[in-house]
Amino acid sequence: MKRSKTLLVSNIMALAYSVYLLWIFGGAIIEAGGADFIDAVEAYFELLFNLLGTDSSAVVFLYVLVVLLCIHIAAFVLGCLVGWIAFARKKSGGAKFAATLYLIGTICFPVYLLFGLPITIIGFIGGGKQKKINIANTANTAM
Repeated sequence: MKRSKTLLVSNIMALAYSVYLLWIFGGAIIEAGGADFIDAVEAYFELLFNLLGTDSSAVVFLYVLVVLLCIHIAAFVLGCLVGWIAFARKKSGGAKFAATLYLIGTICFPVYLLFGLPITIIGFIGGGKQKKINIANTANTAM
């Protein structure tokens, strides 16, 4: 049975982008050590609260930004894993679910729209093409 080449391209792009995200944002955590990095970030936010005040909207905005960035990273990494599993098992539903995760990640952190949107669009196209391939193979097998 054949596989969608478009889905392969989407998975390769998603893998490259996920590695980039983990390298940029996860590298600091690994370099500093997990617990040390968390302590440093906590101290940084405490310093911001002391400088700007606890009512500062800038600090609240920063917290929201960090949460959305974490959702963005998690959605793309999880979507990449689901996409490769769907590609290996030739499942169009899994590929579309991976593309949906890419879309959620892109919406949560639109700063990286330039990277997320092409991966999302190509992922949906690849999922649709995989479904057509599966239907054609089923029809050929039935004859």
